[in-house]
Amino acid sequence: MRVIIYGCNPLAAALVADFAQSGADITLLGEEAGALRQLTAAYPAVHPILASEPEMRNYLQQAGISHADIFLAMTPDDHDNILAAQTARSLFDVPKVVCHIASAELREFYSELGLTVVGYSTGLVHNVRRALQPAGAG
Repeated sequence: MRVIIYGCNPLAAALVADFAQSGADITLLGEEAGALRQLTAAYPAVHPILASEPEMRNYLQQAGISHADIFLAMTPDDHDNILAAQTARSLFDVPKVVCHIASAELREFYSELGLTVVGYSTGLVHNVRRALQPAGAG
């Protein structure tokens, strides 16, 4: 399985750890050289790409996006994530694209447009809903 993760933060680090355990081929795109070095030191099989310019399409091609099975846009910037995820899905036809969006309004808007989105509150809301269900309910 070929995975490309855009973002180099604690969220991305947790995902790298999960995919590394499964033996996935992981490419990590990030804007901070120090964070990329730390993650590749911890996970030597990760292929780092320093993405310091705004031309995301070139970095995606360098990362091998045309052969990726999964693309995860996990930076702290909603708009960067949206652009990268839409590029991966629309231009490169990656089978599974997930986009982190912090803004609840943007999450709703882009999920209605067919983008798979997640946010910090998504799991918490699910857990609260489940806790509020009557005993014995699914």
